[in-house]
Amino acid sequence: MAIITGNTEVRTVLERAGVHFPEKVAAVINKTYQNQTLVKLISSQIDADRMDYLLRDAYYTGVSYGNFDMERIMRVMRPSPDGNGVIIKASGMHAVEDYIVSRYQMYQQVYFHPVSRSAEVLLWKILERAQNLHERGYHFIQTPVQLLPFLNRDVSLEEYITLDDTVLMYFFSVWQYEEDAILSDLCSRFLNRRLLQYINYDSKVDAELYLKLKGLLEQADIDPEYYLVIDSTSDLPYDLYEPGDVAGRSPIQLLMPNGELHELSTESPIVEAIAGKRRIDIKLYYPLDFIESGRINAAISEEIVSLIHAHSLKEHKRY
Repeated sequence: MAIITGNTEVRTVLERAGVHFPEKVAAVINKTYQNQTLVKLISSQIDADRMDYLLRDAYYTGVSYGNFDMERIMRVMRPSPDGNGVIIKASGMHAVEDYIVSRYQMYQQVYFHPVSRSAEVLLWKILERAQNLHERGYHFIQTPVQLLPFLNRDVSLEEYITLDDTVLMYFFSVWQYEEDAILSDLCSRFLNRRLLQYINYDSKVDAELYLKLKGLLEQADIDPEYYLVIDSTSDLPYDLYEPGDVAGRSPIQLLMPNGELHELSTESPIVEAIAGKRRIDIKLYYPLDFIESGRINAAISEEIVSLIHAHSLKEHKRY
């Protein structure tokens, strides 16, 4: 909230609408504003933010999953009778169904795509490696001045605001040439899309596989902390549409012709089919290119390939 209420350009712009307008905006974001209808328009199961980023992301990723009739949804929105949010006219139910399915598909096909997640794993491990090196007193080729507050875990508002993609990408490009082989390789991978390969992973039955691969990478002098990564996702869109209030989230209510309010999944078979269902998807990422390029000892490579092949066969039989 400091970006809105602190001494920032954002606050200056907001104050053009009124002296106390920044505090009102902050209250809406904190969900403490007295007009809860406005709060729900900004943050709820069907809000301005979600509708905007779905259409925007669908456009920029070139997919059709995230497209839905936003104009129709806006036309059928109404303030709820209790003043605690918004409701949807029953005639607009199909437009809302389309929105929910679009969001579900975007998460399945885009946001949680294994390739996207592999890039996120690299980003995570780059920053983790930089943090570890900094704590050990490592001397970078070029001191990452803009990142030092984050590496020192002491960040001011101004420092937080000035950190953006341009800063990170600059240091990633510089770090490609660091003496530290791990940081150098991770940055090169991220910038040149040499992503880690993945296999499906079940923590209940594949723990032994992880331990074996970890041991083999260690024998090959490859640090598994950075090159053998378990990544899990579970907070998928359809989990948000359970009937009733879940974790502070209100259901989407339909205004029926007789004036009654019905929770959406009780009227929509499509929404009912995905409501309340949580899918946990876990991937294990590993450096396939190290194996194929001959960087790893041939005997170790063969053993790794054999383990992964056996795992793939087991996966095939499982499904």
